[in-house]
Amino acid sequence: MPRATPRPGRCAAGAVAALVLVLLPAAAPAAAARPPGVGGAGSATPQLLLIHGGSFLFEDPAFEPETRARARAAGFVPHYLHYPLGDMPAALRAARAEAARLRARYGSAVYAYGSSAGGTLAALLAGEGQVSAAVAKAPPTDLLGWEWPLSAYGADYYEQIGLTPAARRRLSPLRRPARSPLLVLHGRRDRIVPVAMSRSFAAKFEQVHLWVVRGGHHAERARPELLSRAFRWLAHPSTTVR
Repeated sequence: MPRATPRPGRCAAGAVAALVLVLLPAAAPAAAARPPGVGGAGSATPQLLLIHGGSFLFEDPAFEPETRARARAAGFVPHYLHYPLGDMPAALRAARAEAARLRARYGSAVYAYGSSAGGTLAALLAGEGQVSAAVAKAPPTDLLGWEWPLSAYGADYYEQIGLTPAARRRLSPLRRPARSPLLVLHGRRDRIVPVAMSRSFAAKFEQVHLWVVRGGHHAERARPELLSRAFRWLAHPSTTVR
């Protein structure tokens, strides 16, 4: 069978087209939408360690549903800490280990958010420089002065969570260093953790910023936009909340 012969000029044109295709750089894939400054050029996507509350005694089934989408919308990859209950020192060890694991994989782009008792753990991580910045919602920061659980769970509450008087002092964020930026979000009418405790904490440390809002201990559940604003602050730690 006769072989098809290309018309004059077609091979040359094809070669030029192929050469152009080789020389032109491949189009870069579209970058995932994220707030400016979050996981920008040259940095890893920021990882957010989220720590539930529950007085160090209980899980909080509402915590993950109320935070996951908002954390992602702010540009973070969420990671949820499941820590031992009834053992506050073990809970802190678990938080440190998870923060270390994330740092080993993602570098400095590791942050934390904690609610109530989880806020205490987030504040401790920020204080130790285990995360680049953190937000703590209504955290008990003075375990020597936090009296509400004694009436709620019994006079032996601190024994229930494995804390001696010496450990209560040693593990209070108020009595430890504050190395990384920390935003404390606190409801003005909180009857579980008094806002005065957070005022004293913020007054002591330049790295601790206090944001007092309307509402009580669960102000963010009545006004979930507070979480979005807190996560935006975490993306750009500063002294103001947008």
